[in-house]
Amino acid sequence: MKNKFFLLPLLSFFHLAAQAHVQWFVTTEQMKNVSLPLDMVSLWLTVGVLACTLVAVLLTRHASISSITEQLLCRIPVFDHRLYLVYFMTLIAVFLVMILLQGGFLAPNLILPQSLLSLGVLLQAAIVVCATFSTSLAGIVMLITTLFVVFVFPSISINYVFELGAIGIFMVLNGPVISTVDQWMLPACKSERFWKLSVRILRMGIGLQLVVLALTEKLIYPGLGLVFIEMYPFYNFFILLGLDQVSNLHFIYFIGISELVLGLMLMFGIASRLVLVALAAAFTTTAIIHGVHEILGHLPIFAAAVILLLECVNQARPRGQSRKKGV
Repeated sequence: MKNKFFLLPLLSFFHLAAQAHVQWFVTTEQMKNVSLPLDMVSLWLTVGVLACTLVAVLLTRHASISSITEQLLCRIPVFDHRLYLVYFMTLIAVFLVMILLQGGFLAPNLILPQSLLSLGVLLQAAIVVCATFSTSLAGIVMLITTLFVVFVFPSISINYVFELGAIGIFMVLNGPVISTVDQWMLPACKSERFWKLSVRILRMGIGLQLVVLALTEKLIYPGLGLVFIEMYPFYNFFILLGLDQVSNLHFIYFIGISELVLGLMLMFGIASRLVLVALAAAFTTTAIIHGVHEILGHLPIFAAAVILLLECVNQARPRGQSRKKGV
């Protein structure tokens, strides 16, 4: 058993598939009253995650030692920002239209009371309609919708507010890139400075949302994650590898600290491109496993992830030279 723990650093990025929104599958009423184990197994799991983090940081920091890694990790492709915005707004619109057709509101566990159902539908429809002529106005409605979520779902809104808020701000700041109406309303925003600012806000918002989900659904309330893993036991790949001492609660701890580290790295722009590759693999895997339900729910993340993957880089440097900052 012990000699297999050398695999843990390698496996730290293969926890990916269990990073779905746990509360889309498990209600708080189903949550078990359990605590995370603090033992040698947990210590080894922590060491594995930190080791992979260190490798990612060093690889990015010194990517210039290889022309291939430098191209992959430290070069921003030259694409017209309008292509990014058309792609982004298309996925956001598809997401909202599909939610409207299903009679839902933003996420499976955000169930509006009957008295507010019409207002929820109106807000989502308004985003789609506004997006046809003004991306910035659609972003403003997205921010209003975010505040609506906070007031209607105060206990669980923290699981969505940073993601939705960052997306709304990104839309507001980039409206002039693709909308003539927004060019007239916000002419000053059509600049490289505002583009970089909006990408930075999007990166920090998605990163902070991952941190919150790691805390609320895994580390602080492991009973939620435990029920999810008991529903889908194949996620705990350690047991399949013969590492039977890594219980389901150990696995929840592993998922929690991994998601926490990835979120913090994304927030602070550390090894951004590697982090986004890991996250893209995570959401793609859950989409394959759980199907349309999962794909639809994560469309805003997919919309943001591609832009962040291409735009957020860390400029590598040889030893002894000053470091250039990416977005």
